[in-house]
Amino acid sequence: MSSNFITNKEKFLADIIIGILPKTDAVDILVGYFYFSGYMQLSEGMKDKQIRILVGLDVDLHITKYIREVEAVRNRFISRNTVREEYYKQFINLFNDTDFLDTAEKLEQFKMFYEKILDGSLEIRKTLEPCHSKMYLFAYDNTMNEGGELPGVLITGSSNLSYQGLKGRLELNARFNDKQDYDEGKRLFDELWDASVNIVCKENLDEWNNKVMARIWYDKLYSPYLMYIRVLKEYFNIPKSDNILTPYDITDGKYSNLRYQTDAVQMALNALNNHSGVIIADVVGLGKSVIASTVARNLRLRTIIVCPPHLYKQWEGYRDEFAFTATVFSAGKIEDAVSYYQELAKDEEQFLIIIDEAHRFRNEYTQDYALLHNLCSGNKVLLLTATPFNNQPADIYALIKLFQIPSHSTLKTVENLGASFKDLINKYRILREEQREGKTTDEEVKAEVNDIAKKIRSIISPLVVRRSRLDLQDIPEYADDLKQQNIQLVLPDDPEELEYDLSGLKDLYLTTLDRISKSESGSDAVYRFKAARYSPALYIHENLKEKLAQELEAKTGVKFNLLIGRQANISSFMRHLLVARFESSVAAFQASLGYMIRSSEHMLKWIGKRNKIPVFKKGNLPDVETFYESSNDGMQEIEELFDKYEARGFFEIDMKYVKNDFVADVEADIQLLKNLREQWFGKDNTVKSDPKLDSFIRIVRKMMKDEPKRKLVVFSEFADTVNYLGEALREAGLPVMKYTSADATSANKDRIRANFDAGLKSSMQQNDFHILVATDAISEGYNLHRAGAIFNYDIPYNPTRVIQRIGRINRINKKVFDKLFIYNYFPTDVGETETRTKEISTLKMAMIHAIMGEDTKALTKEEELQAYFKERYRKEFIRSEEASWDTPYRKFLNALKGTEIYDEAMNLPHRARTARNIAKPLKGVLMFGCKGNDFVFKIGNTENVPMMISAEEAISLFEAEKDEKPVDLSPDFDIVYQKVKASLFCSDVTDRSEKELVNALAKVKVLMKNQLLPKDYLSDLMQVIKADALSGYEIRYINQLVLKNAEKLPLKISTEYLARLIYMQNKVDDSDETLILSEELQ
Repeated sequence: MSSNFITNKEKFLADIIIGILPKTDAVDILVGYFYFSGYMQLSEGMKDKQIRILVGLDVDLHITKYIREVEAVRNRFISRNTVREEYYKQFINLFNDTDFLDTAEKLEQFKMFYEKILDGSLEIRKTLEPCHSKMYLFAYDNTMNEGGELPGVLITGSSNLSYQGLKGRLELNARFNDKQDYDEGKRLFDELWDASVNIVCKENLDEWNNKVMARIWYDKLYSPYLMYIRVLKEYFNIPKSDNILTPYDITDGKYSNLRYQTDAVQMALNALNNHSGVIIADVVGLGKSVIASTVARNLRLRTIIVCPPHLYKQWEGYRDEFAFTATVFSAGKIEDAVSYYQELAKDEEQFLIIIDEAHRFRNEYTQDYALLHNLCSGNKVLLLTATPFNNQPADIYALIKLFQIPSHSTLKTVENLGASFKDLINKYRILREEQREGKTTDEEVKAEVNDIAKKIRSIISPLVVRRSRLDLQDIPEYADDLKQQNIQLVLPDDPEELEYDLSGLKDLYLTTLDRISKSESGSDAVYRFKAARYSPALYIHENLKEKLAQELEAKTGVKFNLLIGRQANISSFMRHLLVARFESSVAAFQASLGYMIRSSEHMLKWIGKRNKIPVFKKGNLPDVETFYESSNDGMQEIEELFDKYEARGFFEIDMKYVKNDFVADVEADIQLLKNLREQWFGKDNTVKSDPKLDSFIRIVRKMMKDEPKRKLVVFSEFADTVNYLGEALREAGLPVMKYTSADATSANKDRIRANFDAGLKSSMQQNDFHILVATDAISEGYNLHRAGAIFNYDIPYNPTRVIQRIGRINRINKKVFDKLFIYNYFPTDVGETETRTKEISTLKMAMIHAIMGEDTKALTKEEELQAYFKERYRKEFIRSEEASWDTPYRKFLNALKGTEIYDEAMNLPHRARTARNIAKPLKGVLMFGCKGNDFVFKIGNTENVPMMISAEEAISLFEAEKDEKPVDLSPDFDIVYQKVKASLFCSDVTDRSEKELVNALAKVKVLMKNQLLPKDYLSDLMQVIKADALSGYEIRYINQLVLKNAEKLPLKISTEYLARLIYMQNKVDDSDETLILSEELQ
């Protein structure tokens, strides 16, 4: 009896069938599921047999099929045609969307299968009702059937026609050789066969060919042009949700439904869903905050907003207008935001974290960044920033690390996020070093930087929403939408130069400039400002440097050489700042002189009391750049920063290490500054005359007379200048309002809106003010488009600021003027200019050199100087407003929609392939795949391992002309194709462990060995360090931790924070994989 059972243990069912087949001339198979993997096992033995296959359930086993089966039982009236169509659909999916047939060997077997259908020796039917039974009937040929007494063999049991059923797992099947058993089985089979639905046989071959063969990629090479269109459609398609609330819906019509904004909302929601983060980087004036607020309302998550102080009230306004649950924290209060989150968050609850002006947090080695990293980990993160592609790779990497774990990234555009970014960071560092050492030309640097930017753009493309005004003009659906809503885009004119005459004070200006920052013709005999107070480390006795370095490092962990570098920077920075203040306004210069005198006197007082110099502690003092960019109000906050950091922890250098001339130089600096102050402002320290202001008042009066409807916005880098200018214009009887961070009240915000916002209802508009004088505190978050001109009152050394300023008057929601003007306001010396009209006046040149540096030294003619500033503005404008690389492709695709050729491209099956003999920069098999909602492009050939390429590069390779015909695949195609396909969704790139990470792991092992902290905590910490999931600041904290302070570590890096990071790591979803299209470039 046991010999009649087949279990796939001692003998495989496949082997028994293969043994039976040579003795038969016909096979009938009844199975629940028909897997092609099963047919393949037997295909060689069945090629000369008459075969009938009756399928009881489906082609493939899947949960959705069970649902269909249940529905079929419930529904008593079953359409035979529907059953057939459904089966065709499943067969097509099997062929196009699985790997079953995707090799040369399997295609050969499929060819035999199809040939059998063509010659009528293979028929397939489907039972009308679901049938789970399995039965295999083998009819013996005349040499075996003993005149009908031994008609054949019947096998029945649990095995489907699949690899698993025939070989792969334990099954229970019985074999019957009796005539009676065989005949009974045959009778049952024939009954079911006669009542079943015909799927394919010789009689319905045309239907099979049209409905199945035409829709699978077997034996076809497709048009390269159709392939190109299909790639564009797949790549640029924005998956849409029907139930998304738009800005118009949410605010009852206060905000319009602009197509580019609703698309951005959809793209942002997709990125947040797939990658837990998105970077909204539309150019200034296109409504990033509206997009973010709409996303927040649609997500319905509790939200924390981190923004600069001057945008705090604006975000409270958006929260209320868009009715989402949010708490707003100023950028200086991130610690409070973390505490608030930790108190409120429930287990596995996700918050939405919105970070406005996120580029401020681009340094992962600061404490604020570490706090932000903690806040964002495990949550959904929406970053608003200027265009991110042109920043240093390390800056962008830091932003992405807020919601991605580098070694476990959800991004499929790169094989290993951490390794790839570290390579780019290293490349960028080497490039900058070579540039500093003069080993590479500016052109080479530019080309390399562009290449790095392109690679970054490719990596982060699924995370970034960025459109410029040029994109909105060039993408037809956006341009048409704006046109329908009567919105026109205006691109501003190049900046114009206006001059003010300083002839009367020329000598005082030139000598002052020279004393602060030496001019080319300056004498060496005079004392110049040294900013000694900011650089005591430069005054240490040579022979004591090493001793002090050891003492400092032991006490504070500060490296002396770093301190020297930093203080040298601060010293030159303070000199530069004094020049910038001097050029801005006499009032700003007066305030700086007063501050620097007081600050230096304070240092001397300290030395007198303690015989020691106070120095800022490492870690508390930001980079010089941070001082510079610390506020849109400039100097006022810079001064506060020095005070703040001085008060917040410092160390001291004993005067025994310091040369005597340090105190002498600080005293000489004080005397110099006091002398300058007296020359300018007299003993009573008051402003005596201001030709710049007088000239400006004349220009403003003329403009108001010539164009009374064009309001003006005047920008200065510094709050002191704005306060002074506002007061002076008011005293001159001009309708002026001034605005700095200190004026950021809701009453002032309403006043600005009423007087300068063209989007306000006309009944609510007012005309109390014609001129707005402001710092860059107003360059974000305000619509000022009733103004049609911008004045840069200081020399515009920072072109990015100029772009942000113009963004205030160039708003998308309403066009007021056909032209927008930008004026740069420069000093000159009229007396000199009259005699040498073509030359730049000495005073003007000296001032510009001192502020702009080497770049302007070569300029001698007035036209050259004007061209220089225009060119700087143009470059920055092009950088910020450049059309995206993909706009021409989107435009091309939109023009094709609705055409016959577009529909034809949409009908290309998955796994379609083609071959081309054409000049392209790369050769080999180019493959386009999809994983989840992300796309992957790879290319490989016989010589090289497959490599990932950017969408930009891949799409240019797929690009084809309409009349191009495919060529035959090469003999090597399948070998390369299989190699690229195998690597499509996997990576051999391993992350390199950097020295800092290795050191941190070693420190944790020491803590473990000495049992200084709980083992579970340290095990989790180790796992998180290995994944590179902590910020640079936290890694450095671990490395600098002294063992006796071990208990402080869990306070800095909490158990809850580690748990969130590990949860993030484990949650990375592999998603479904689909190979879409392949092209051989010969």
